[in-house]
Amino acid sequence: MKKSLILVGTQWGDEGKGKIVDHFSKKFNAVCRFQGGHNAGHTIYKEEEKFVLHLIPSGVFCENVLCFIGQGVILSIDSLLEEIKQLEEKGIELEGKLRISRYCSLLLPLHAKIDQLREDNKNSIGTTRRGIGPAYEDKTARRSIKAFDLEDSDLLESKLSSLVEYYNFQIKNIHNSEPFSYDEVYRQLIDSYHKAAKYFGDVTDTLEDIYEKGGNILYEGAQGTLLDVDYGTYPYVTSSNTLATSVGVGSGFPKSIYSDVLGIAKAYTTRVGAGPFPTELFCEVGQNIAKQGNEFGATTGRPRRCGWLDLVALKYSAKLNNLTELCITKLDVLDSFKEIKACINYEVDGKTTSFKSRLLHKAKPIYKSFEGWDCSLEKCKNYADLPKNAKDFLEYIESYVGVKIGLISNGPNREDLIHR
Repeated sequence: MKKSLILVGTQWGDEGKGKIVDHFSKKFNAVCRFQGGHNAGHTIYKEEEKFVLHLIPSGVFCENVLCFIGQGVILSIDSLLEEIKQLEEKGIELEGKLRISRYCSLLLPLHAKIDQLREDNKNSIGTTRRGIGPAYEDKTARRSIKAFDLEDSDLLESKLSSLVEYYNFQIKNIHNSEPFSYDEVYRQLIDSYHKAAKYFGDVTDTLEDIYEKGGNILYEGAQGTLLDVDYGTYPYVTSSNTLATSVGVGSGFPKSIYSDVLGIAKAYTTRVGAGPFPTELFCEVGQNIAKQGNEFGATTGRPRRCGWLDLVALKYSAKLNNLTELCITKLDVLDSFKEIKACINYEVDGKTTSFKSRLLHKAKPIYKSFEGWDCSLEKCKNYADLPKNAKDFLEYIESYVGVKIGLISNGPNREDLIHR
């Protein structure tokens, strides 16, 4: 393994990245989030207790591992403080362990408000309603409040007053809703920043120092490849670049691109929100997958749409991310199925086609069937312990995608992992 590892989701998010980051973190000196915001929801079970992390890197549970939030992350300070409080109540101290880039663009309550108002319209795309899209809009339009702006009160007042005016016009005149008070927004932002100020610092220089001294860095992706704003199922995507190639920009440390890339994929496919989903199942089989997999969004609580594994999409993700290895999660969810399917091609207008996001709404899946293993994988500790039918399924995935499967998750707990 190289000095660094980038971990990315290869589907529409919710692949089980948090557990895998938690597993690998103990082998690294630092873990860094590099994109997204608190729309992420990484679930980890620690001693049978469930934790859901939205902003703080999943390496937080490992001793002597530093946690970083890079400048590519859209930061809600209020959500950060809530997450810190929940962790500290469980005895996990963040001071000296967590560092956040001063260059992060901030997400304010007015971003969440406008996001919710837009989603209430008929053209909803199914966002988490947390304000991520509007906050990224501000970043691109060069009107963001950066964390370092809070160190200069004159600059902050000038930028914030313009931003509140900009959103209040939309809230009042387009959405006919109650506008924000500038004084209230300013006071809340300053109060929150004072509580969080000790966590802000220079992430780029610190990552470089760790790297140059021979340290290892794990980069934790959020959302999934098929939600990438450029390469995903646009417009039903998130507002950031979710690919491994965005880690250099998002972390502020360009040498991070010289890393191995581990792609995480479920043994089936899920999606939250609107958008095309060729292998989605509307029958009892889909309901059973959702029930067995406890498929509810970690961030929104919404039920996830469920379907068979889409190998066409997975191969597309593998190429985009230049994956060096695959991890298959939730294999145990399929334990009771007599027949398991995987999509190996699409048909569009009578012709087979590869993954093309612009045509996905018309794609009909072509399946390959596998005989299920019809037994529990709970006690499997090694690859040799897996039933033959499970190994046949995994080895076909590996052959189709062209990337080695190095890790398999066969249960929700931290220790439910099989190395290969």
